[in-house]
Amino acid sequence: MPSKIKGYAGKFLRVDMSEGKLSDEVFDEATLRKYLGGTGIGCKIMYEEVPPDADWSDPVNRVTIGSGPLGGTAVGGSGTISIVTKGALTGGSTSVQANGLFGAYLRFSGYDGIIVQGASESWKYLVIRDGGAELKDADEIMGLDTYEVGDYLRESYGVRGRSASVLSIGPAGEKLVRWAGVFVDHGHSASHNGSGAVLGSKKLKAIMAFRSTGSPELADPEGLKEVAQRIYEDVEYFRGTIGGVETAQKSGSGSLPIKNYTTNLWDVDAEKVDTFGERYLRDTYQFEREPCWGCRLLHCAMFRIEDGPYAGVVEEPEYEQMAAWGPVVDVKDVEATMMLSALTDRLGLENNEAGWLTGWVIECLEKGYLSKEETGIDVRWGDVDAIVELLKMISERRGFGDVLAEGVKRASEKVGGEAAKAAIYTMKGNTPRGHDHRTRWAEMFDTCVSNTSTIETHMSAMGPGAQGPENPMEVSTEVARTKGLMQLEDSVGTCRFNTRMNNVYISEAVAAATGWDFTAEEGKRVGLRAVNLMRAYNLRVGIGAEYDRPSTRYGSTPVDGPTVGISILPHWDAMLRNYYGLMGWDTETGIPLPETLEELGLGHVVKDMEKL
Repeated sequence: MPSKIKGYAGKFLRVDMSEGKLSDEVFDEATLRKYLGGTGIGCKIMYEEVPPDADWSDPVNRVTIGSGPLGGTAVGGSGTISIVTKGALTGGSTSVQANGLFGAYLRFSGYDGIIVQGASESWKYLVIRDGGAELKDADEIMGLDTYEVGDYLRESYGVRGRSASVLSIGPAGEKLVRWAGVFVDHGHSASHNGSGAVLGSKKLKAIMAFRSTGSPELADPEGLKEVAQRIYEDVEYFRGTIGGVETAQKSGSGSLPIKNYTTNLWDVDAEKVDTFGERYLRDTYQFEREPCWGCRLLHCAMFRIEDGPYAGVVEEPEYEQMAAWGPVVDVKDVEATMMLSALTDRLGLENNEAGWLTGWVIECLEKGYLSKEETGIDVRWGDVDAIVELLKMISERRGFGDVLAEGVKRASEKVGGEAAKAAIYTMKGNTPRGHDHRTRWAEMFDTCVSNTSTIETHMSAMGPGAQGPENPMEVSTEVARTKGLMQLEDSVGTCRFNTRMNNVYISEAVAAATGWDFTAEEGKRVGLRAVNLMRAYNLRVGIGAEYDRPSTRYGSTPVDGPTVGISILPHWDAMLRNYYGLMGWDTETGIPLPETLEELGLGHVVKDMEKL
């Protein structure tokens, strides 16, 4: 039966892996309006159901995989899902997203989201279609990579074309690599903070959602189409992020991450740089479009490397993959970079962590902080074959790969000495996205203070003074001003590349879908509610203000390039106090103030904060 609440399928699927039991979870209209879906609902479930002292691999941990009221609609990229859980790297809150088709097909199958709890004794996969679901034995798909799982299940069920979507973990997730990710429809990654490791701990290998015949009833379908068209016209210029390495290198801005932050100058021929350009890559390798649900942008294509040592088919890499497997590890062959990007996805590893970890190992071997006898492998800058072997060692937890499987923070602390000072991470334990943030202060600051394990806002929404280094107070002010916008977007089921954190358009679309008088102000409050719930959860876990900082290398001062000698660290404490105050938090501890929580409808959290 269709939901009586317009814009919603009307139920979440609760999956108890310990009991092998499936049940429906229904939220009332007040709860849906307060949290919307995706990240918002996921934060509510995590805060209320996951004890702060529980380990990430404890069966009591929850994984919420959610769409929202715009999922599967005319809004471009509305196949997006948000995954919320207690992460394996930080032990705190995690909110990560993947695009593709899964969120739309989940809604067409009668569900707004999935809540996974418990842990099975044997590996399973989940099939969802036509308002029902079933857990199946996963023996036949164990050991398969993330591309192979989807292909195998589609073939097994006789799926034609794009009539089913598959979410899965790879071999790394099976081995509980702490930074293993979740992948949708091949290369769409929701992977920060070990989301794939958490699913692995529950022994859930994959979820298959069919493009069923249902769809949520909308209050104003024509009104929603009109808003969706305006959203598209605002972003139709977008051609993906794949050419970002070329753009960053030619700009001379110093934003390209090079050789584990040891330099801001990449020694590479101009001809090689051109091969990293978006037009060259599309003209040379693109052969098929694989758009996400409802997306009309030139993005998400399939590339074919025709011959040579890296011949094969890969999904269009994002900029962060091209950076991780290009300048971060000094690989100058763009085909090798694309191959490494696909291999990382196939193994089920998070791309950013993989790049920083590999760059750290190479630097440590080069400088003698590590020896080949310790690592069992000699990896040098640009050594593609050795990097491939290292990734396989990690995904199998083989040899030194078992140490690296714990992530760059834990691995560097275990090795100790100078090696520990060379690793890039936040003090919470997650790693940054693929830029040199020493020239992008807003992104470094946001990454460190974020509660999601990755960025919590985006520089594109900030004023010009926050775009580069210096202007510390403006940077921290803009980070605070834009908080909540990204979490709103991640609660409605849409893609950042399409909706661009535009809370006016997003809120208009929500109003058209639901029939609510839903304003931009109310939309931002939904986002801020999620930010504060995640902050409160982290504080209860023990992740306080002392962790809102970069590691030694992450926060280091550039030794060359356009920002040589300019450091963010002398300003850090003042930036934190300014940011905390603007967020309505205690300026020293970062604890949300009672009046802030009450104003956001989170009065039940006040007592928990008073106990800290």
